[in-house]
Amino acid sequence: MPFAFTFVCDLLQQLSDNQQLRTGQKIDANIVKAWFEQHRGQLNRGDTDPSALLSTLLPDKRTDRVYGIQAPRLEKKIARVIGLGRSRIAELSRWKTPGSGVDLGDCVERILTDTPNPIFPNSSRVTVEEIDIILHAIARKCRFSSPAIRSSPVPSGLGDPESALAGIFKRLSARDAKWFTRLILKDYRPVALDPYVVYRFYHPLLPSLLKIQDDFAAAARLLHEHLQNRRVVQGSPSKSDLVRLLKPTLGIKVGRQPWLKGRSIKHCLDMGRGLMSCEKKIDGEYCQIHIDLSKGKDCIQIFSKSGKDSTQDRFNLHEAIRASLKLGQPSCRIKKGAILEGELVVYSEKEGKILDFDKIRKHVHRSGSFLSTEQDSQPHHWEHLMIIYFDILMVDDDTFLPLRHSERFRRLTELIECKKGVADVVQRQVIDFSDRDAASTLRMAFGQCIVSNEEGLVLKPDDPYFDFSSTKHRFGCSNIKLKKEYFQGFGDVGDLAIVGGRYEPAAAKSFRIPNVKWTHFYLGCLENKEEVQRWAVQPRFVVLNVVELSAPLMETFARCTNPEAVPVEEGTIVLRIEPGTANGKWPTHVFTNPPVCDVRCFSFHKQGNTGFWSLRFPAVTKFHLDRSILDVMTFGEMQELAEADKGNVPVADSQELEKCIALLKKADPKGARRDRSSQSTIITSSSTSSASARLSKSPNKSFPPPPTCKPQTAQRAVVLPEQGAMTPPRSSAVVGEAQENLASQSPGSKPSRKHGPPESPEKATQRPAKMAKVTTTPLSSSLPSSQTLDSSPRARRRPLGDISASSGRVNTLSGEHQHRSGAVFHSQPQLNMEEGKNNDVPETDNLVTDLFCDSKVQLPSDKPPDPSNNAPRYPCNVSGAFCPFSNFSAVIAPDVPDRDKLEELLSRHGIKCVGDDPEEWKPLDGPQNSQVKLALVQARDKEATLEFFQQVEDVGLEWQRGKREFVEVYDWRMLEPLTEREAMQAAEETRETEGRYKAYLRDIIRRHWVGLA
Repeated sequence: MPFAFTFVCDLLQQLSDNQQLRTGQKIDANIVKAWFEQHRGQLNRGDTDPSALLSTLLPDKRTDRVYGIQAPRLEKKIARVIGLGRSRIAELSRWKTPGSGVDLGDCVERILTDTPNPIFPNSSRVTVEEIDIILHAIARKCRFSSPAIRSSPVPSGLGDPESALAGIFKRLSARDAKWFTRLILKDYRPVALDPYVVYRFYHPLLPSLLKIQDDFAAAARLLHEHLQNRRVVQGSPSKSDLVRLLKPTLGIKVGRQPWLKGRSIKHCLDMGRGLMSCEKKIDGEYCQIHIDLSKGKDCIQIFSKSGKDSTQDRFNLHEAIRASLKLGQPSCRIKKGAILEGELVVYSEKEGKILDFDKIRKHVHRSGSFLSTEQDSQPHHWEHLMIIYFDILMVDDDTFLPLRHSERFRRLTELIECKKGVADVVQRQVIDFSDRDAASTLRMAFGQCIVSNEEGLVLKPDDPYFDFSSTKHRFGCSNIKLKKEYFQGFGDVGDLAIVGGRYEPAAAKSFRIPNVKWTHFYLGCLENKEEVQRWAVQPRFVVLNVVELSAPLMETFARCTNPEAVPVEEGTIVLRIEPGTANGKWPTHVFTNPPVCDVRCFSFHKQGNTGFWSLRFPAVTKFHLDRSILDVMTFGEMQELAEADKGNVPVADSQELEKCIALLKKADPKGARRDRSSQSTIITSSSTSSASARLSKSPNKSFPPPPTCKPQTAQRAVVLPEQGAMTPPRSSAVVGEAQENLASQSPGSKPSRKHGPPESPEKATQRPAKMAKVTTTPLSSSLPSSQTLDSSPRARRRPLGDISASSGRVNTLSGEHQHRSGAVFHSQPQLNMEEGKNNDVPETDNLVTDLFCDSKVQLPSDKPPDPSNNAPRYPCNVSGAFCPFSNFSAVIAPDVPDRDKLEELLSRHGIKCVGDDPEEWKPLDGPQNSQVKLALVQARDKEATLEFFQQVEDVGLEWQRGKREFVEVYDWRMLEPLTEREAMQAAEETRETEGRYKAYLRDIIRRHWVGLA
């Protein structure tokens, strides 16, 4: 029996309702799992089309389908289908009103709630298969759909797709019509289904199948075939089964590897391991090239990054591919077919170099049309497309996916015929990340890339393309992008004005802020600054870009700036908006007093149909409340800055390289140990001549050697902020009086549970403690003193290459002795270690502290320590010393969603994720472990959280002398707002906002604090 569409709407509505709950929220993954278990019987019967179901659940994954229907056009269709009058049409159009908080789907639901459709029997229910056929037929008529969709046969008995679409609306309930409207628009926001969760709960083998064959129909067909033949069973197949089954197929795109962003050199060293291929990042368009010699002259097929078939759009590249692979020649090494990866670029024979990314649009059309080229020059005869290969996935019947990257690259260089301006293999060098000089070598290579004005670097581990083993490395098979805009201190442009705003309902629903009036903001430069200053004339702005704000910045914009807005026709400022700036979308309002903001970007480029330089990938970093439009950059200054950045850069001299490397060092976490070659500021060419910097097989493919830098006086003293007293975010009874009152408890007594809000440590010492039930020892007696830490070998200076997130933490504290407890520090007199037996807390059968308790956090002070002391290190590369969680060891509970993103955020804070089981901490337990342990849970699921607490209790973690250890537990949602807030603080040039920053940080930690285990 076909699958009913109302079942899909049940899932989407449950997820939407769950997001609206203030308390008791469930995990989205658990909701999806329960939904699949509920319908498992029907899904296993085999009469449901998996491709249709997956296309309905994840419409944005169907990039091959383009319907050509946007919200305004769909609104008119719905009004005509339902037969609305003028007053009802106005109600249907309410989604256009800024601040309404509804989208077109909500308006459709309200209309059909007031005047519902007739009730049809179950035999006439709308199914996902029926919807999939209609949407496929609509996409078939759009020229922007893929060639396979456009050439597919017309379904028999369908008739006019537009009429069939109208018939669907007439048979749906109000709720189902809302989700069907969003399905057509390919936007379910605020609901966002995780594709991996959907694949895994449909069948455990499906995620692996889609990596190899990134097509719903092909993966479902392969899954059905093997299930029918009983080659695999439902469950986790062995690695040998996957290698045998998962083989690429010509004509079906292979999925891409995971990509990570390197935020600092230290961050890259933490994520990488062993031999890493350091490749130059090419600023072009990704191509996955399939060669099928059985098709004769039409043997070339090209897929874009999105998965769309771009063979005809990139027809001008075919000749370069034929020449590089010697297709049609006797010396061609391909007998049946091959799959390769590369980047499409434009090469100039006249200038002898690869041109900017903007030149590609003149040589590559989109579904038969050249888009946004009206103001570009015509393609010159000395310009042509070029392909730069960087990986090979299959040749003939041999799949290269299980091979290591070094072996794949060797096979690639043997297959490709390189020719200048036609085809080439990416330049690279190999760096051994286990070498002590790895940080220096990588920093030198990246610095050379920056001063040469190149795109960046890509770091690839020497791993298989995909690893399906159960013991894979945390960041295994993941490529690391290294761009200068990811680093603090790079990419800053200056002050611009936000001159206007536009409202989009779907984007507004993503913010948990009421009455959002604008979601897209227009950045402008002042064009007549001198006239405004001298004669106070009407200001004229040139709009450069349209940006969206992050959630914290949106809150700041609404609370602090809140500019006065008027319709565009009533504005007191003049805006110059070129057609290509906002793709024809003008602001709905302009701001009479435009806010001034700080902006950073990757580089400059000329957008189509603009004719001037604008920002590429711009992002607002902060607002300046004390500045006016006279402080923003002028249009002329912006163009001069872009010309200087994009101009021909000569061979970098030693001074430029030295400045760049100094900035890269500064971007590393504050207090992080450097590699041995960076103990001083002396930079010589010998720093890159280490044996670890192995070059590729072809000498001409390696990076050019960097110039020798002038030596300077070594600076060996490092001054860092002092680590001040901090109060942990927990019940004051645990921290404030644990050391004084725990010993007085009788062995059989059970402390009372604390319900009220926490008190400060000062107040807590004035009254008896209301303690939670504790199963640990006094905080101070469970840790060694700072004197012991200072004298230990752990306090010695080590190279950056030897430091990882799992390295021990060294704390050098001035003044009275301070001891580490949980996330933060608490200043207390040192207790005698020999008296620990008198301070033991009686074991109980309950967990420690209340869930969701409220408390205060005191952040480190800024007073610098005595330079004579050994400075503590801060592995957090977001905010350095001001991160309260740097160098922790973390476990993520099994039911927490989006683990890959969380692991990346943890690594940015210097937190080592050891897995999802508290047992992983056991090998690290003991006196030699100085890392504080942290756990991330799904706090909304109290039952699962309490079960996780019990698992931690059962592990029995201990400090020295058998003392029990605390594990701090937080809700997993803490990481993202914490990272954004720390990044904003790290971008500040002054410390004027530090008080506000600390308050925000306290609030974030307090809101997500769960308890102690």
